Amino acid sequence: MANDSYRVDLDRLDEVVKKLNNVLKDMQSASGKAKSGTHLPAGSLGKGFEEEGELRAKHDAMKTFIEDQVLGKLEHLIDDLQKKTSKTHGAYQDQEQSTSNALKSSQSSSHNKYS
Repeated sequence: MANDSYRVDLDRLDEVVKKLNNVLKDMQSASGKAKSGTHLPAGSLGKGFEEEGELRAKHDAMKTFIEDQVLGKLEHLIDDLQKKTSKTHGAYQDQEQSTSNALKSSQSSSHNKYS
């Protein structure tokens, strides 16, 4: 391996967290629209034909599927990814601070030793 060191760009990780938060907000907006903006009241497809009830029932089933199985799972996935990315950012930031403090302490003690 040419370089045994590693470098994590904390600014980029922070940017990812912010973008995931924005995506999550957008998903919640879409989820709200799916719940409230797609209601199909009785009689809206017409009256007096036997398939009307079946069509509304299928619509309700599809609406529930989209809300729970598509949007709900996507929201959960994005939220989980955002939390893990944020936690990773914090861990690298803490490690970077610890390393910096250890180096300062080491330099300080070696400077005092040879003064």
